[in-house]
Amino acid sequence: MTLVTLLLSILVPTSWAQDSDELDLDDLDDDIEFEEPPEKDDSDEDERPTDEEEEEEEEPEELFEDLEGESIDLLEGEDDSPPMGSDTESDYRSAATRLGRLEPDEEMAGWEEYLAKHPDSVFRSRIETRMESLMDELYDSQVKRPIVTDADAMRQEIDFAQAMLLENLNPRTRFQAGFEWGIPTYINLILDYEHQLSRSFSVHGGFRRRYQGWNLELGPRIALIKSARTNTIVSFIGDFRFNTNPSYPAIRPQLAAGTRLGKTDIQIQGGADIEFRQTQGGDPTVSSRIVGGLSVFYLAGDRVGVFGETGLFMKPASEQGAFDGGLFRFNVVTVGMKFFPGRADQPDKRDIEANLGATVPYTQQWWQYHFGSIAGQFNYYL
Repeated sequence: MTLVTLLLSILVPTSWAQDSDELDLDDLDDDIEFEEPPEKDDSDEDERPTDEEEEEEEEPEELFEDLEGESIDLLEGEDDSPPMGSDTESDYRSAATRLGRLEPDEEMAGWEEYLAKHPDSVFRSRIETRMESLMDELYDSQVKRPIVTDADAMRQEIDFAQAMLLENLNPRTRFQAGFEWGIPTYINLILDYEHQLSRSFSVHGGFRRRYQGWNLELGPRIALIKSARTNTIVSFIGDFRFNTNPSYPAIRPQLAAGTRLGKTDIQIQGGADIEFRQTQGGDPTVSSRIVGGLSVFYLAGDRVGVFGETGLFMKPASEQGAFDGGLFRFNVVTVGMKFFPGRADQPDKRDIEANLGATVPYTQQWWQYHFGSIAGQFNYYL
């Protein structure tokens, strides 16, 4: 049995392999059964989605696909984080408190320094607004000036500088006191009050020493031209004086002119001193002298200035006299400083004027009243 089985197992596969090429596929089809496809149901077609519905279903997917890889800020333009700068609110408040106590120009400089130190300050817009208001305030206080028309210029007062030893050419109400002490024994004291009756007219009276002696003086100041628009004054000075020792009357008519150029006041005046005397025999006689001078004042600061002036005092000598013609003369030059003391209640008002100077003769002949002097003067304008 065993031998027969072994032979069959060897022969059967060999014969199957030989018959395999002759295998008919039709026989296979007959043996294989195929299931018939189910019949189509119209209801299934209605349940299938249309093309439009398929597109609508795909749109959300496409939308999210488009958003992939992109960062979209739904709160565009809004940043919840506070702005950052090199300064803090404490720094700004401290600077505002400190600078608020200063003058506008100093406060402006302080804010400029603050922005230079903190260029990225978060308070820059607020600081720039404050700086603009400070600029407007400085412009109004420094640049804005009243417009002087021709009519206003005829009424406006002029604070023209008073000369040291010359006459006053500007009609104003004022009180004047002064002194002059010369070497070796010359002394001069001055007390004078002037009252302004109108803008262009004033009268004065006082006591002082001239080179001829102690005098009582009075007379008018008449401004022929007094313009604040051109800062020009042209005046007539008609003084009458009475010399006490020796006693005789005299008049001192003079014409004076002054103008202001920037910070400089310039004035010139000249005239005659005419004396009415008596000779030793009792006959009346008239003697005249040339008087006048030039003064230049420069305002160096708000409260101080410097000045220089010259004074002329000359007399022609008779050719038939002992001096064989020529001039008696004693001309001096004075230099000094002028001060305008301020007052706490009215710091901008200049109603007080103080002068201090020294006088020396620069040309002289036959007259020698002193070899040099110091002088002081005080003017108070009412």
